[in-house]
Amino acid sequence: MFKEIIELGKRLETEGKLPPPGFYYYGQPIKWKIHLRHCHPNFVYVEEIPLDKPRPFCGRTSRVEAHPCVDEAGYVLHVAKQRGGGNDDKVKEKHKEFVRLLRKAYRSPLIKGKELKSAVWIAQSKQWRRLVSQQVKSKNILNKDWVAIVFNDGPFEDTSLYELPDMQQFWQKELRERTRQDTETGKAKMGVCSICGEYQQMAKKIPVWVKLFKPAPLHSYNKDSFVSYIEGIQVFEGKAHLGQCVICGDTIARTLNYLTGNILHYKIIAQDRHKGKLITDSAQNQFALFWLKDKQFIKAGETILDPSELLRNVSSVMDRSEKNTPPPDTKQLENMLTVPWTGRDASVNIADNAFYLLILSPNKGRIAVRDWLDISLDKLQQNLKAFLDAQRIIDPDGKEKRCFGIPEILKAVEASNISKEPHKVVEIGNPNVSCQLLRTAYLGESPPSVLLESAVMCMRNPKIFDEKKKTTRHILMATLKMLLTHKKEGMKEMETLDTNRKAIGHLCGRLLSILEEAQLRAARWKINTTLVERFYGSASSAPASVFGTLVRRATTDHFPKIRKQQLGYKDLEAQIESVETAIDQAGGYPKTLSLKEQAEFSLGFYHQRAKFNEKRKVNKQNDKKEESNEQQ
Repeated sequence: MFKEIIELGKRLETEGKLPPPGFYYYGQPIKWKIHLRHCHPNFVYVEEIPLDKPRPFCGRTSRVEAHPCVDEAGYVLHVAKQRGGGNDDKVKEKHKEFVRLLRKAYRSPLIKGKELKSAVWIAQSKQWRRLVSQQVKSKNILNKDWVAIVFNDGPFEDTSLYELPDMQQFWQKELRERTRQDTETGKAKMGVCSICGEYQQMAKKIPVWVKLFKPAPLHSYNKDSFVSYIEGIQVFEGKAHLGQCVICGDTIARTLNYLTGNILHYKIIAQDRHKGKLITDSAQNQFALFWLKDKQFIKAGETILDPSELLRNVSSVMDRSEKNTPPPDTKQLENMLTVPWTGRDASVNIADNAFYLLILSPNKGRIAVRDWLDISLDKLQQNLKAFLDAQRIIDPDGKEKRCFGIPEILKAVEASNISKEPHKVVEIGNPNVSCQLLRTAYLGESPPSVLLESAVMCMRNPKIFDEKKKTTRHILMATLKMLLTHKKEGMKEMETLDTNRKAIGHLCGRLLSILEEAQLRAARWKINTTLVERFYGSASSAPASVFGTLVRRATTDHFPKIRKQQLGYKDLEAQIESVETAIDQAGGYPKTLSLKEQAEFSLGFYHQRAKFNEKRKVNKQNDKKEESNEQQ
């Protein structure tokens, strides 16, 4: 995992999207430039020119730690005056440390060019700082203002000294020294970095923190295979950090921050909310960071997709709906998956490219790695198609088939959401479920079985049959269908009503829907609640206890009215006889149904009900057309 992140980081550095190791962005820009000259040691000019550039970063807080050739005015210019009044008590110590660091750079073998050595020597001298004191007062430079040193002549004219390659190497070596682990005798602990494999100083801390909701250090739940090896013999167990050098750790942190700051590369899978308030430190929050191994164009059928468009489409199963908006549509991805994928160029094999996905969670002031997915593009296409095909199902009105993203599934199966308004719903509280769903979508693994019980229990709540919960019912049915048919036979047939399906649970569910339809027709659809609200729970778990009574009541109370009022008696009677015959052939009404059979019951009931709704709407439309024709 770290190897793939490092490779991405190096690629981003090459593309100029990521600063070099040891450098990072600050909240404040560089405000002042101090212009010096080699040929005129008495020349000094202070220019106000805000520059928001990455600078040497060591993660200092209240400690006195200087950066080479660029730092706060307190370090560079011995400016004590603070914003809002008062003076910095540590300014003398800060400036002394800044000069000491420049002298160290001057003596370092990493600073090779004579011109740069000369510039560093001038930068550390007292001469120009005496000359600049008047300009500091007139320009009102403050203690925390960032200042960079620039030379106006020579080979690096108008380039800040800290940006030169030799100075960057010096800083990276300095950073290794500042972040190293020491032995009891004060020597640097040496070891093989578990990421780059080089024998060097082990890092005690990583300066850059990873930002999810707020910055925090990256760690993981240690397992035996993740312990740290230092000096080849010592093993840190328990709360030990992974053995790594600071450059690798720093590159990983900067790369992850690039991903979390780019909407193309991250999605929030789950959020932990209590009474509407986001709990930012909870491990139930989950961030998915994803990218492609190679930035290659691919052909999906006749369509050419650039890497950004491909990422947007394959990550659409992680899209979340905003407040009071319909679930995100996966139609574009579905269309893309129905055609073969190839490289744009004949020489490119998409099996050599890969999709990476990293799941992170905040955890008590730190950030934990939850999961890591690595899959080639050809298998990714197959797995995503299987994930969406398994859950595609007709809507409650029998009009449109569709699939849903993972956040929508997590909201639908959370039982407490059924009584809430749409804008107050939350995701299911178990983070392992969302991780497993991601593995189902991208790796093709089986859906999490815990969803079966959650979805079945949601269907037993009478409030789920409220008209406002139509979308939730649709998602629950898509979830149950996925659980029953993922990578199995019957996936296509179960998208709509399958009258050939002989599963006993499915037949009992259909029968309940037919009995409800009989009740509705007998009352000419002028009732607010039906037998479903009262009997769905017992009918779906113990059919033998209720169906005898319900069928008898329909036969004596509802069917005579339907026949008398000519509301489709023959059609309904044929359907109930067909289903009852199939139930008899299967051994009659079962005393109880297993959880899986209850899921079949829900799907049978849902499909049959959707079929009735579809016919009803078609009949209404035909009636309106006839009325319109008569009026004309």
